[in-house]
Amino acid sequence: MNPRISKFLSSIKWQDILKVLLALILIGVVLSRTSPAEITALRDRISWEWLAAGFFLFIAMTLIKSLQYWALLGRQTSYRNTLRIVIIQNALTNFVASTAGVASYLAMFHMEENVKVRKSGAVFILTKAGDLLCMGLFLLVSASFVWTRVVPLHQLIVFILVALAAGLTVFWTAVFLRQTFVEFLRRLAGMIRADRLSLVQKILSALESLAAQDTKTVTQTLALGSLLSLTYMLATMAYGYSRVQSFQIPLEFWGIIFIASLMQFISVIPFQVFGGLGVTEISMVFLYGLFGFVDEIPAILVALRVLFYLFNLILLAYVPLDTFLDRAQTVPADGK
Repeated sequence: MNPRISKFLSSIKWQDILKVLLALILIGVVLSRTSPAEITALRDRISWEWLAAGFFLFIAMTLIKSLQYWALLGRQTSYRNTLRIVIIQNALTNFVASTAGVASYLAMFHMEENVKVRKSGAVFILTKAGDLLCMGLFLLVSASFVWTRVVPLHQLIVFILVALAAGLTVFWTAVFLRQTFVEFLRRLAGMIRADRLSLVQKILSALESLAAQDTKTVTQTLALGSLLSLTYMLATMAYGYSRVQSFQIPLEFWGIIFIASLMQFISVIPFQVFGGLGVTEISMVFLYGLFGFVDEIPAILVALRVLFYLFNLILLAYVPLDTFLDRAQTVPADGK
């Protein structure tokens, strides 16, 4: 066997195979509930204005997220380079797996921009903490408006909000009690032998990086990060709303926001591949069913999946374009 093929096969873990199988099984279930004729018929109900709005909101989300990383990293690199890294991270997350996206983010900032892994990891945690806070706020508000229509999810919603509050409490405690609390977490991880896990090591390292900074810097960073997270989440909710309107699903505003908010939490589940393929669709089939939409949803979800990949591919075209622009700028300088 070719050595490269052998190396590739040996690098594949059984967990990855299970993730792919799960994605294929779940998307297969969704496909079994629709037909090519139903999917094709959707072209007659597409709102092209809302579809265009969704595409521009998708771009806006990427621009805002890049701005967030760029600002929290102290503008150590150019915004263009940050944007390129975020686009590649998103592509790997949406076409491969979320773990691949995180790994690419840390590696590219370290290799291309000479940003220490501890600092980029700390910024990543700060960003996600701000995102989770805003996700929780949107879920709390939207759930209060549709509470009587989502009775089967009451316990899940309460669990998510309580777990989120507990997690953010630990995070804020680590930030403000600094080294003392981080050392306590490290000893606790050692006692339960969780410190052997690479993910736990990276989280502790990132928290240590935060704790090493002065309180004023941390406070300013958290305030800026939270503001940008709120802006990003507003764009995300608007994007979710435009996706629903693109296929003219007659669901009320707070129902749309509730589904979009809950799907944000589902998207962070680590066993997803290919941008949540299958997991996203089967979850939304259930959620739309709670609001009385059953028959038409599977076909719409398949169409939305195709559009999601198309949007990512179009955005990914920025990477070679950016490389071309860099070369075009350096050629005259080399010729002098």
